[in-house]
Formats: sequence, structure tokens, C-alpha cells
Amino acid sequence: MRRNSRARSPVLPAVRNTCQKRVRTIWDYRRRTAKSDFASRPSTARHVSGIFFPGRIPLRIDGGSASPAVLEKKMLAVAYAPSYSIGELVLRKIGGIALSGRGLNKTAVKIGLEMVAQRDARVEAYFNQPLPRQHTQPKTPIALACVSTDGGRMQTRDEGGGKGVHHPHWRENKNALFLRMKSDYFACDPHPDLPACFANRERMKKLLSGVCEGTTPAAAAQETAFSAGSAEDRVEKDWRPEPLFRTSLSSLEHSDSFGRMMAVEADARGFYHAAKKAFVSDGLPYNWTIHERHFRGFTPILDFVHAVEHLYEAARSIHADAEHRWTDYLRWARECWGGNVLQVIAELREHQQQVGLPPKDCEKTDPRKVLADAVGYFQNNIPRMKYPVYRQQGLPTTSAHMESFVKEINARVKGTEKFWNDGASGEAILQIRAAALCDDDRLSRFLASRPGHPFHPNAQRCPSLATAS
Repeated sequence: MRRNSRARSPVLPAVRNTCQKRVRTIWDYRRRTAKSDFASRPSTARHVSGIFFPGRIPLRIDGGSASPAVLEKKMLAVAYAPSYSIGELVLRKIGGIALSGRGLNKTAVKIGLEMVAQRDARVEAYFNQPLPRQHTQPKTPIALACVSTDGGRMQTRDEGGGKGVHHPHWRENKNALFLRMKSDYFACDPHPDLPACFANRERMKKLLSGVCEGTTPAAAAQETAFSAGSAEDRVEKDWRPEPLFRTSLSSLEHSDSFGRMMAVEADARGFYHAAKKAFVSDGLPYNWTIHERHFRGFTPILDFVHAVEHLYEAARSIHADAEHRWTDYLRWARECWGGNVLQVIAELREHQQQVGLPPKDCEKTDPRKVLADAVGYFQNNIPRMKYPVYRQQGLPTTSAHMESFVKEINARVKGTEKFWNDGASGEAILQIRAAALCDDDRLSRFLASRPGHPFHPNAQRCPSLATAS
């Protein structure tokens, strides 16, 4: 029977090896001696990580695999979830998006820094315009444009310190609110009496320390009933301007840079052409420096709530008895509400003459120091405390909306266990959170306008020519 198999020749493997070595030797020689027409062309190539997809550019898909719609879900989780780990849980359980908390953090820093770069370029371009600048006209008339600024608090740490918290410290994040408001004019003061809430100890105990000391239950019940009865009249005859639309800013930058950002935002909203303009803030000097530099045409208004706090602290420095303290505070609050700030300053100066001036090395809690600070506070803010005029013009007298916005920012960034890097992550989270709280849908528009890429730009380069496994 004939055999189908044939014996292997021992010569064939040797010939094959010799040919392969010969081919490699020729190829190596040609590669070493050949001259490229492009001297700067890199000698390495990318790993083959995917196909060329021209649709990435019109679909605005960046170097990752997420579309703008998916990226928006991630950023909303970053903006509203208390932490990145909870944001990861929400995305996985509700959105069906698998992403680790660490990956969500990196994506947030990337997007936030892109927003910072766009913001800074916008501010630079605005202030590089030839003078005089032509302010933007609003598309619809603005009855009242209100600008407010206030600081928040967040814990930060040194950036680049490795794992853990290095040099933890509190920093002030600066916040600004821009409100389009509905407002009316009045022939006379629409609310000459002090609002009942400022005369109710039970309601003011959250704002004023020790205000309910020595108060009898009967007196507290009477004040509460009076406040509830006045609330019905306030609903029917509400003179306060009504907010219609808001945008916001938040940053860790210093006040000079932040003031420039505020000017750009206000101009983009058409605020400089509003029928009425108001700048409401507390008594910190840098806030009024921003007003003088960028919002001089806006009516400066000292937040009445901050004035109330200083009035009560002054009363505490004078009287140890809670009842006498409350009586003086209530009288001074009514005087300030009625525009008689000079009368309050005169009474405070009389008490100051009795206790004397504070020594240079005294504590901040020293009654003489507290009283002297109160006198200086009201003396410096006399032009900003014309509350009857503001009410008659339909302007706000408190920064309640600003205080609420600061709490919204703090709900995401402030916490005893939350530490943000002084640089990238701290600034990034503030940009995302503030953009998410705006009424103009700016976060979605930013994500939809980011440029796309036809292939993955972040693929690692290999050190030598190799085939992808």
C-alpha cells in the first residue's frame, strides 16, 4: 500500500531561517541608510486603538467615548451630587453609565479647566477692546438689573502633595449673582414700618446669637402672633422686586480678577442698559472696590440683614441684660429702616465715650472693640443705607437671593471632610457648580460646543515600531 505522508527534509528549515535572516538584514540596512523627506517626522506610531470616524467632529465627541449628552449627565452628577462617589452611584443606577468616582473626578477637572480657559480668554478679550467700550444692548428691556457679591468658605489643601491631605486650610470662594428683576415705582415709601421678622426674637435667634436669653414664653408667643398677622398683609402688598432670571459666577481668584469677571458677565447680560441698576452687598471693603471700578452707575445698597447683625452686636457690647439689649437693638433697627442712620451713630458714639476707645492689643471680642467696629461700619456705609429711597424706587434692600446662592454653592463644596486642591480641582468644581445653577443653560451649551476629534488623541505612543496585540 502506498503511503500518503512524506518525510520532512531536514534541509528545509535551515533554508527558511537563512532566507528570513537575509530579508531582515536587507530591511534593516535600507531603514538605516534611507533618508526621509520629512526630517521632523516622528519615528514612532500610535497603537491601533480604533477606526477613523469622521462623524466625531460634527457630533462633538472629544478624545473619549462620551457624547455631549452623556458628558452632560456626568457633569450634572458632579454639580449636584454631594461627592464623586455618590455621583458614580447615581450615574450607574439611574443613567446606566459605568464610571468610577476617580474617573468622574478627572473628567470634572478636565471640563472645569476648559471652562476656566474660556472664561479667562473672554475676560482678556473684553478688556483689550479699544476705549470707550460699547456695552451690549439687551434683547428685551430690563426693568431692574441687580448685581450682588458675597464670599463662601471651602477647605483646600496643597496641590501635588500626593495622597492624603497636606496643609489643610479654609479659603474664601468669591460668588456673584446677576438678577433680572421685575420692579415698580412708588409715590411714597411702600413699607415704612420695620418688617415683623426683624422684631421677632424666635425668628431672629438663628441670625443673632443669644437673642432669646431671658425671654418669657408669653412674650415669645405674642411676637410670633404679630409676625404671622403681618405676613398676610405683606403677601397682598408686596413691594419687593421679583427675580425673573439669574446667572452666576464663582471662583477662588482674588477680588481684582473676580471684579473683571463680574463686569464681563454683566455686560453680556445687557445690565449696563437696564432702566434701574442696583449693587447689593455686605460691608466688606473689596466688594465696594468692585462697585467703584466696574459698577459705578449702579445704586450701592448695604444689605440690611448685615446691618441688623452689627446693630445687635453693638447692643450686646453695651448691655449684659438681654431685655435691655433687645430694646436698644429694636430701636436702632427701626431707625435704620427709616433711614435715620445718623441718629444710630450718635447714640453709639455716646456709649463709646462712656466705655472708652479700645487699646491696640485688645481681643476682637472686647466690648470696646466691638462697639468701635460698629461705629466705623455704619459711618462708612452711610451713603448705602437710604432704605426708604430704595423701597420707593422699587430696589432691593437685602441680599437674600445672594445668601441663598452662597448656600447652594456651599452645599456642594463645603464640608468638614471635603478638601479641594488649591489649584485645579477647587477652581474646576466652582465653575461646574455655578454654571449648573444658571438659568441660561450655559453648562449644556458649553459641552455641546466643545470641539470633536476624528480619532482618540490620548492614545499612548509606543517607544518603538510594534504591532498592536
